[in-house]
Amino acid sequence: MIWGIHFSLLRRRQSHMLVEDWFLLILFLTVVVATVAIMEITTVRKKVKVLNKRLADLHTDEIKTNKGTYRRLAGKFNRSEYGREWDNRLAGADLNISGFNYVLIQCALLFITTYLLNVLVGLQFPMDIIVAYFLVTIGSSQWLKSRRRKFAAQINGQLPEVCRMMGSSIRAGMSIQQAIDMVAKELKAPAGPLFQGMAREMQLGNNLDTVLENMNEKFSSRDIQLMTQTITIQRQAGGNLAKALDQLAKTLEERERMNKELSNQTAESRYIALTLGLMPVFLIIAFNIVFKGFITPLFTIPGLILLIVVAILMVFGFLMIRKVTNIKA
Repeated sequence: MIWGIHFSLLRRRQSHMLVEDWFLLILFLTVVVATVAIMEITTVRKKVKVLNKRLADLHTDEIKTNKGTYRRLAGKFNRSEYGREWDNRLAGADLNISGFNYVLIQCALLFITTYLLNVLVGLQFPMDIIVAYFLVTIGSSQWLKSRRRKFAAQINGQLPEVCRMMGSSIRAGMSIQQAIDMVAKELKAPAGPLFQGMAREMQLGNNLDTVLENMNEKFSSRDIQLMTQTITIQRQAGGNLAKALDQLAKTLEERERMNKELSNQTAESRYIALTLGLMPVFLIIAFNIVFKGFITPLFTIPGLILLIVVAILMVFGFLMIRKVTNIKA
């Protein structure tokens, strides 16, 4: 009887130890598997990161723009015809931003100008928004035109050297595409990057006429148009392109010299016209800051009529002075 009880207790103890052994074995195997899995996940993530870095340059613009709401909107805007027109304008002004970002900057300026007109000038809704819209639209347009003219003038200063280099390359037996590559490699900014873009477009399969037409759309310079027209006509007519480019270089240099002399002679008149146009605006703002509500009568019906008449006369006088002083060779 006693031996039976002792034997049963022994069996129970052995079974309990067997369960503990199995539990420890399963726990050990779980830890081992979890450790291996963590190491494998870490290794795979490192490999994925390296692969993503290698494939980053291969992603198309369409895939990149699909990431995020902002990029999707920017991609749709920039791919539209209106967006491409903005891209050409900004490229012609040497601005390295997209059309979508430029429009966002205009919207921000609209809100800031509206706030300043409301605080400093005392304009109320909706006159503050209307005036701010015209100020931002006209101001940004004139600023962009000024940037385009300055950038085109910088390129115009390098066009004689461009024509001579292309003429020498063609005379040495190179094709017009090879001559453009030579100009892109040898010249500094801004003409160098411009011709690098032309060379890339031709490498992508665009013909020379399309590339020259795209350059004319970006710039409103008569000198650039004259150069592109000379190249196109001489290629179609089969004339001596090298000689034509050499003659064009001399003509452009003479025009540049005459334009500088004319600009120096008319500089005083242009600054007087600018001063006369801005002086009334600053005087009205200054009086309104000193005397609160000074400008309020201008936004009644008689005041608006008077303001419109004065604005028309000021713009007319400014344009007349500018037309007289804007003399180009």
